[in-house]
Amino acid sequence: MRIPGRRSAASKWARFALKTGLLLTDAKLWSSINEQLKDHLEDAGDAVRHGYETTTDRIDDARAALRGESHWPSHALSFAGGIVLGVGLGLLLAPSPGEETRALLRNRANDFRDRVSDVTGADFRSGQATGTHGD
Repeated sequence: MRIPGRRSAASKWARFALKTGLLLTDAKLWSSINEQLKDHLEDAGDAVRHGYETTTDRIDDARAALRGESHWPSHALSFAGGIVLGVGLGLLLAPSPGEETRALLRNRANDFRDRVSDVTGADFRSGQATGTHGD
């Protein structure tokens, strides 16, 4: 005798097979799967392309090093540019007022000028005012 509300195992499997068949024949599902596969393949292609470019750049650098070529001037120039940019941003974003910052820079520039003139023996003092207030 069957218990009401319970299905047999065969009917459960038959329902499962029908649902799976309907799901696998859905055009929207296949379109969505196709689009996702295309996106993933494009991402994988981009990753492979990036890896290839990185590898060829490293090989070219190694070949240049073996030939005795060097890129240190460009690296040094980039480093100096970074220092100049950092100092400029530091001055712009300094917590002290502009007048104090200008006075500090003026004093340091004068100290540097004095040290250079001591070493070289040249006199860099022209006697002309260089500030906005005639300092």
